[in-house]
Amino acid sequence: MTPQTTLSDAIESTIASLPEHMQDWVRKEADLCKPDAVEIITGKADQIIKLENALEAAGAYTRLDEDEYGKRCFYARSDKNDVARVEERTVICTEDPVDAGPLNFWVDPAEMHGKLDKLFDGTMKGRTMYVVPFVTNPADSQFATAGVQLTDSANVVCNLYRMSNLQDGWRILEKQPRFPRITHSYGTLNKEDRWITHFPKELYCRTINSDYGGNALGPKKIFGLRLVGIQALENAQKKSQPDEDVGIELVEHMALFGINYGDRRVHFGAAFPSMCGKTNIATGVAEGPMADKEVFTLGDDIIGGATKKGDGRLYVNNIEAGMFGVTKGMSDFANKMLMEALRNPKPEVQDCEGGPIFTNQVLVDNNGSKRVWWSESGEDFPQGEGITTWNWLGDQISASDEEKDQKNARVTMPIRNVPHLDSDYNNNEGVPLDVALIGGRSSKLHPLISRARSWNEAVYHALCQFSEPTAAAVGQKPRYDPMANRPFIAFNVSDYAQKWLEIPEKTPNPPAVFSVNWFRRDDDGNFIWDGFGANYRVLDAAVRQLDGKDTWVETPIGLVPNPENIDISGLKYTTTTEQLAEILVPDKAALKSEVDNREGWLNELENGLESGSEGRGAPKKLPQAIWDEHEAFKKRVAEYCG
Repeated sequence: MTPQTTLSDAIESTIASLPEHMQDWVRKEADLCKPDAVEIITGKADQIIKLENALEAAGAYTRLDEDEYGKRCFYARSDKNDVARVEERTVICTEDPVDAGPLNFWVDPAEMHGKLDKLFDGTMKGRTMYVVPFVTNPADSQFATAGVQLTDSANVVCNLYRMSNLQDGWRILEKQPRFPRITHSYGTLNKEDRWITHFPKELYCRTINSDYGGNALGPKKIFGLRLVGIQALENAQKKSQPDEDVGIELVEHMALFGINYGDRRVHFGAAFPSMCGKTNIATGVAEGPMADKEVFTLGDDIIGGATKKGDGRLYVNNIEAGMFGVTKGMSDFANKMLMEALRNPKPEVQDCEGGPIFTNQVLVDNNGSKRVWWSESGEDFPQGEGITTWNWLGDQISASDEEKDQKNARVTMPIRNVPHLDSDYNNNEGVPLDVALIGGRSSKLHPLISRARSWNEAVYHALCQFSEPTAAAVGQKPRYDPMANRPFIAFNVSDYAQKWLEIPEKTPNPPAVFSVNWFRRDDDGNFIWDGFGANYRVLDAAVRQLDGKDTWVETPIGLVPNPENIDISGLKYTTTTEQLAEILVPDKAALKSEVDNREGWLNELENGLESGSEGRGAPKKLPQAIWDEHEAFKKRVAEYCG
């Protein structure tokens, strides 16, 4: 029986054309939000082009120069108070706060729905509600889950078109009766009423008063990491045998790339916190003694995985169809593949999936030709006769002005534009994950590279992964970020640790786990390692260790290479064997501090955070294996430091 609503005949007719099992939900949301119209997004190019043209006509999009960027490339600005994810307004709504855990903000589901119902009431008046299908990539793989996002933002639709697989969404949804649902409205953009909410039991998310990607692009963090992460946890928990097919078993905040070794391609997953080089390592170019090794990217942000029947290895793939990257620091030196993708887009991709959308960079008008500029691009600030520049706020500026591009300025583009895209990027079976890299930013503690002695030790170190926010943070307590996934684990972190501890039981041939740290500094605060293209030399040492060609030495934090295992010829910063030897071992004073810091961190996970715990979910006891590894770590540090 169709619920009674006040919707127009036109809206009712549109909703009636949807698959029957989703009509009641769309009708209910439309009745609450009160849009003037409902439009079903098919994923076809002509429909999206119409939206792009409308956004351009309204002044929300500026079309950029086709000679430089190709067709359908645009520039947009966001509201000045809507430029990033908002962790304190990102909540998990479960009946039991223990299910959310101490790292997530928690609100009772009934209370949150009541609050949101008031905010969503009439929020789409005068607007169109778009019904957008999506499916995680590859569409016909065991990693695939289809869902629907409702949104009143044409900008969100255009970005989703570049980021997600829309055309296959309806095909998959037809045979998927229970599907994830996301309702989004940019509302009034009032930050005091901004909410990004998740209802795991209902497979439902509601997000309002933001148009920023991480808060508004449902298939990305909201769905791709948080909701699919819960599905993967449930699947892994019910799996009893390695050969049992339960669907997706793992979702991680990881880049994915491969390096060619003759007829063999070694695949790496990289779990690095923000500003630690995750996109760089996935889209860079090897140099020096590694110049003959090609790097192939599969993705820079989210992977899904499952154990392959009969193989016992973990097979993974990028579950996104596009990239949503920070432009600050993007350059030919750091991200050559991405820069080539922006400069030389593939016409067939632009016709089908659109060109890049830039948000919050500097807009440049050079005698009528529009382009963008961003900080740390390796390019001088544009100036000269006939050149006008505007900052991300829309103010006309010159080179001397401080406010230029926003530090979290982004570009959205289809991944098929990237040169050196791995031929298996859309393989339904995925690729074998040979190496999992755990990264962070540490000036003294972590070696350039190390390998845990056992799987449990690797999980312990990953749970205690951290990144120093600045060079000035030396000596301060670190902010721990388990597997670079802290803001995105939508369940209790103790269950997350347990899931990782159990991987070898369900995946008999799991990936090797290495920790890397490109950010060691000397006593004057200068970086010791070159980073960027030189990092592939370090990964080459990992491959040699895996192949049994090099023997590494023991330290309290793991096995590390001998200096002769890494070629430093031609480097700018690491020019001597003594410098390399220094960054291949942990600093003793930092190790002693880390023992206490880790003990405090693990106690917080069991008992609640020391600061900022108000409004968060409840903790539970960590797996005993984590405490056993911590005690072993303490003992090794005591023996090492004397």
